[in-house]
Order: sequence, then structure tokens, then C-alpha cells
Amino acid sequence: MKWLWICLVLCGAAQADSVPVFVTLPTPDLPPSNLTAPISLPPVPTCGATTAVSAPSRPLPPAVTGRVGFYAALYDPQFRPIRALGLGQVNALFALGSAFKPQVVRAALQEVDAGRLNLAALITTTPGKRSIEAYPPGQNTVAKLAQWALERSDNTASDLLQLGLGPPKIARAVQALSPCTSILHTTKAWWAAQAGLMPDIFPNLVTDAVNASILPFEARLKLAERLNARAQDFTGPQVEAALDTYFHGPAYAPALELALQNTSTPQGYADLLARTLGGNGLKPATRALFRQWLAASCCQPRRPALKTFYWGHKAGSGWRLLTLTGSAELPGGRRLAYAYFNDGSNTLESEDMERQIPALVAWIDAALVELAR
Repeated sequence: MKWLWICLVLCGAAQADSVPVFVTLPTPDLPPSNLTAPISLPPVPTCGATTAVSAPSRPLPPAVTGRVGFYAALYDPQFRPIRALGLGQVNALFALGSAFKPQVVRAALQEVDAGRLNLAALITTTPGKRSIEAYPPGQNTVAKLAQWALERSDNTASDLLQLGLGPPKIARAVQALSPCTSILHTTKAWWAAQAGLMPDIFPNLVTDAVNASILPFEARLKLAERLNARAQDFTGPQVEAALDTYFHGPAYAPALELALQNTSTPQGYADLLARTLGGNGLKPATRALFRQWLAASCCQPRRPALKTFYWGHKAGSGWRLLTLTGSAELPGGRRLAYAYFNDGSNTLESEDMERQIPALVAWIDAALVELAR
């Protein structure tokens, strides 16, 4: 099974003295009564005000099925949208897939800038912290893990950084910038929960997880601490095997994508990327690394029609899921940002979803050219 690692060749994307102290946070209990009370959810949860946008002039590639949300905007120097294009429900919640990883890496680089973390510090991959798929074994530097989290979309590299900094710290920082964005869980935590490996936390998986997803932010954060800690009781291969069974069996429940994965809205995430993907808030050295890694991540066309000074991007894929996000700086200093989210596709495996990427990045390129005129 292949997850969230997007082949750069497929879409032609562009191609590091103090030792940090990582503190293990407590994992407070959440009363079960908060999870099991029956609730009613709207079919498509939303966040933020409805925004009037123009639709892109070109239709989506014919292979695209399922629910699509797309938002792209041209921003002024204060990161306020000047004009925008949108498709679908731009304020509906979607799972981010691996598109959340730049926020983890940016948080790590901010810690480097503050002197609390060193790019050369070594972090060890333990069986409990290893996520699914290929992973960086042994000890690796913070710089290497950050690079792999973006360029390779490495799940373990991202999880190691997230756990080292403390998921609550990252979650609160992101929520302060983007109230519609929730980055609460490591990749291993949401997949272990989604695969049904945590009946001690979610006895009735779908009902309990959906109910938990609409708790107040601080309650969700406490529950996420339990999930992130509990996930370390499993090995990566155990989680991966359970996921194969889950996704190909009768237990599959689409509601768990929004209930357990990190989420945002097309508009909310594009607005966040406009403010963060260029390396704003980082010092020159860490900013240069961040931009370099994002430019080498997935995905943009081999020969973009959009004329840019810089284009950083991050993608994610999964079962019936594909996300394509990025931010581009245009000659003259103007900035574009976009978020394309697709879930519920009739295409099942992530490898097959990824085959749609070349046509989709060409479609996004055309939309951004249209927006930049």
C-alpha cells in the first residue's frame, strides 16, 4: 500500500549548539460522556463566512469525481484577498492529507530561530514513533527530517517533528492564524484510530469520533493528546495492515476522514498558506531552507504558464482523497495562494488518485493565470 508520498517525477515538480529538550506532555483523560451523547451534524460541516467568488473558466479534468472544493486568491501586501476564484463549497471542511506538513516544519523552524532547537540535533526513530510506509531509520537531524517531511512527504519524519515540538503547541499556533484549520493529530494517530485500533478511546468508532470532532477546541486538543500517545503503542506495519483491512472492508466509513484527520476549508487554508508558505515569520537562513524544500515538493506543471518568482507547494493523497495546495509569488511582488481538495472520489487507491495530478496541476496553473491577469 502506498500513501501520501507523491512521485515528483510523475508531475514534474521542481527539485542544514545546543541540543533541544523535548518535553513529553501529559495525556489527560476525557470523560467518555463527552463522546457518546447523540448529536446531529450537517451533511457538510462548514467554517467561516460564505464568500462570493468567480468560477474558473476551464472545467475540471474528466477523471475527477466526488466532492471538490477549490479556492484561489490574489492577495494584497496585508494578505487580504483582492479577487478570488472558487469551485464547490469553499467554506466546507475537508481532510488535508499531507498538505498539513508545511505547518509542522514551519513550527520547527520557528523553534530553531528562537534558539530552542538546533537543525543539527539528532532525533531517533523508535518503533512507537514510526508511522506507515517508508521511514528514516536510526538517528536523523532535524534539518533532514524537515526536508523529508516536505520533499518526500515522509510520514514518520513529520510525526517525529510534531511529537518533539508538542502537537498542542502547533495546534494552538495554527488555530490562532486560521480558526477553520485543525492540525491536531500525527499521521499515525489518525490512521490508527481510523483503522479501529483504539476501542479503549472510541468504543463506537464512527459515532464517538464524529461526536468528538465537534467538541470545543480545548476538549478536542486533550483528546488528540490521548490519540497521539496511544498510537505509539503500535508499530507502523501494524497500523498499515489494519488500514488495508479497514479501507477494503465493510468497516470503511467516509465520516471518519473529517472526524479524525487534520482538516481545513479551501478558503481558510489558502488564506493560511498566503501568510505562511513563503516563510513569513522565519529568519533568512531558515526561510531559505523552507522555501527550497517546498519548491522541491509536489506539485506544479513541468512548464508552468504562470510566470512566478517563487512557487512552493504541497500535496497529499489517500483512499479516495487528493489535496493540492500552494502559494506563488509573482513578478512585482504580488502573491497567489490556492487549495484544491477532493474527497469521496470514485477512484479508490492513492496510487490511482495520484495519476490525476498532472491534469489537475495544469488546471490549477490555468486558473492561477486567469486570476493573475
